[in-house]
Amino acid sequence: MLNARSLYQRRATVNSREVARYSKFIFNGHFIIFLSIVFGALMLQYSQLLKALPEGINYPLIISMILALAAVAPLRTYFREADQVFLLPYERQLDSYIQRSIIESSVRRIIIFTALFVVLLPLYHAGDTFSVQRAVTVYVIGVAGIVAGLVFRFHAMKIELSNVSIFIVLFVILLSSFYTTLDAKGLWSGISTIVMLPGLLLLVRNIATKRVYPWQSLIEYEQELTQRQYKIINMFTDVKGLKDNVRRRSYLDILLNDKPYNHDGMFLFLFKRNFLRSKDAFWIIIRLVIIGGLIIWFVHQPIIAAVMGVFIVYIVVLQSSQFYKQQAYQLWPQVWPVAENKVIEGFQKFLWQLSVGVTLLVSLIFILIYPASFYYIFVFFAVMWWTNRQVMAKLKRKMTLLKD
Repeated sequence: MLNARSLYQRRATVNSREVARYSKFIFNGHFIIFLSIVFGALMLQYSQLLKALPEGINYPLIISMILALAAVAPLRTYFREADQVFLLPYERQLDSYIQRSIIESSVRRIIIFTALFVVLLPLYHAGDTFSVQRAVTVYVIGVAGIVAGLVFRFHAMKIELSNVSIFIVLFVILLSSFYTTLDAKGLWSGISTIVMLPGLLLLVRNIATKRVYPWQSLIEYEQELTQRQYKIINMFTDVKGLKDNVRRRSYLDILLNDKPYNHDGMFLFLFKRNFLRSKDAFWIIIRLVIIGGLIIWFVHQPIIAAVMGVFIVYIVVLQSSQFYKQQAYQLWPQVWPVAENKVIEGFQKFLWQLSVGVTLLVSLIFILIYPASFYYIFVFFAVMWWTNRQVMAKLKRKMTLLKD
């Protein structure tokens, strides 16, 4: 007899142990110190912002958008490809499995929502429409919306609604409810808005009552969430099981024409092409630079902006280390008549070109915003040089151990 509840708990425990195992590599000593500095700098800037809020900005709307994004929670079911065959006979017994999934997913998202609520509460308090009653109401609506949204997501997937549609529906309802509640004249309208979610949930549940489990949709959704989790971890350390899609960007081919394709330039070319055509890793680097540039512009403090610039350079170099295993650990580099040391040399050249390019871009952003403090960019290049040496030393040690 299948025990659905224990099956879910076993799979959730395996996932938690995997995340905990990778966390040991991510949160090492120097990275913890670095995060502490960044967190302290951002909190200092936040406290200064609260003392003199710029006028003409709709802060309740900003708070509502952030909370609404946090309240739209993913549903972790941990379903696998084989489940659509082996669990199919037990579909009627899987209600407790889904219930456990909704409960655990709700708890995880409520923790995140609570942390964001606590961080944003001083910003709401510094505004003109602060009310304890409204703040408590928003929190209660958020917690209830997380649970109801997860139940709605499951039943909406049973009637084959797309994940994008589900996100838009939940986000709009929660955003309107939060905003009208925080508004000076909209407490009851905010409460009445959130009533739409249980009503919509009942409607979708009645439609989905006699529908079978959408196995393919549930499995694909879980695989997407798993890959998203791996991508976040992979920004700091190598992850087994990460899948990366490729796509040619012909407008970037000009960056591949700088070296002849021979023994010396072969692996540099392959590493560069792998990066420029990577669907996930390429955009991770782009997003890091964009987010870092926006934060550098937002903080209005040269020292804090410099710390953020150092953080971006550090993370980009660590993230780029994944390209080594994507090419060097394949079989064909061992077959081609190219010396093994050319692999590590090619990656070293690639890493230097990428990290120098990103560091120059971050430095340019910093100089444009803080021209009087231009000398901080030398710290960017020092951190880039040091991190490159650390990454290459680690890779060379790994290659030496593999040869033994």
